[in-house]
Amino acid sequence: MKEWLRLLKEGVTAAHVIDYVKKDLIADGFKELDVEDEWELQAGEKYYVELYGTNCIAFRISEKMTKGVSPYFRVAMAHSDYPCFQIKPQPDMHTGNTTKLNVEIYGGMYQKSWFDRPLGVGGSLMLRTKDPFQPETVLYKSGKALCIIPSLAIHMDRELNKKGALDTAKELVPITSLTRDGNLVSYIADAIGRPVEDILAFDLYTFVLDQPVMVGLDDSMISSPRLDNLSSVAALQYGLKKCDAIPENTVDIMAVFDNEEVGSRTKQGADSELLSWILDKIGQQFNKRFDKCDVMNGSFLLSVDVAHGVHPNYPEKSDVTNFAELGKGFSIKSSVGQKYGTTAKSAAVLKAICEEKHIPYTIAINRTGIPGGSTLGPIVSSHLPFPCADIGMPVLSMHSACELGAVADYEALQKFLWAFYQI
Repeated sequence: MKEWLRLLKEGVTAAHVIDYVKKDLIADGFKELDVEDEWELQAGEKYYVELYGTNCIAFRISEKMTKGVSPYFRVAMAHSDYPCFQIKPQPDMHTGNTTKLNVEIYGGMYQKSWFDRPLGVGGSLMLRTKDPFQPETVLYKSGKALCIIPSLAIHMDRELNKKGALDTAKELVPITSLTRDGNLVSYIADAIGRPVEDILAFDLYTFVLDQPVMVGLDDSMISSPRLDNLSSVAALQYGLKKCDAIPENTVDIMAVFDNEEVGSRTKQGADSELLSWILDKIGQQFNKRFDKCDVMNGSFLLSVDVAHGVHPNYPEKSDVTNFAELGKGFSIKSSVGQKYGTTAKSAAVLKAICEEKHIPYTIAINRTGIPGGSTLGPIVSSHLPFPCADIGMPVLSMHSACELGAVADYEALQKFLWAFYQI
């Protein structure tokens, strides 16, 4: 629970999520590998690979791993990014006596939820070095609010509550200073103690400063930014670290990808050959003739992302018989349109695990006519056609600046992932 809350606080950008994950894995005894090195993996050991700063693959090898045998893989996946505002290069704009930031919407956010919230700025800075092909990467996170997007007063437009879409280039522009002298990059350069000309480029984003808070008469709910999908990342960490009986000739894997919210078609995203390459490299350590086809039916992919909980004020937006009430357990997600990777066979596997370990779960299917979003499951299984299923913690207010979930559902997700890795 403490690690979950800490990650929700610290993971303000994808780069900060991976930085936190890496430090947590090191503290638990995971050994870092370089993807370009020749590996010498050992049975019973645990390793991780950081890739591009915003994704990470960690794995544990069964103590009963036999040389000359191809390992089976149990892969659970989540993503490190979330909808927010990405700051454009040369970001400073001026109107009257104010300085504003030129931003672009990253992902499918609920735009109005970002009004009137103090916002921090964080991300990665690329700094000049002697080798042009190897810039230095420095993480940055402001220690205070640097900007805000003020809404228009209701007195100035009595129709505001009736209006729908926003003019994003006009209405969703953060204000960062009440002078025309504001310069974000210069401010950050001073903060990190480097000349501004050393900052060659950056991936900077705004983030909500709200902290996770327990809600309700019984503290049964949690309101927080970034429940999607840092709850999944935290639960994966818990399961992988806690599992202590990995099945024979099996490798347990946690994969955290970037760019899910914008389509995953990047080198650090799930719609790449990255995971497939890593599996090849692991498999060939134990069997020089390793071929993923040989372990296809004995391996398993698990896509872990938040699910849509049934909204008490809008029950008609959920399926009439397959819906996820908050507080009833994690959700097994299914879609006739293949938005999720779950099949009848893979769902049966998950249900059997839950029944054996007494883990509460719900079945979540989108209401007919409401397609919902997609996940990592179908994307990764198109590259690795292993049996696959989608699960997640149900939430309300998905893609809002702050989302709402149930503590009991996160605990059920943790328990399931622990079982998944070792049963």
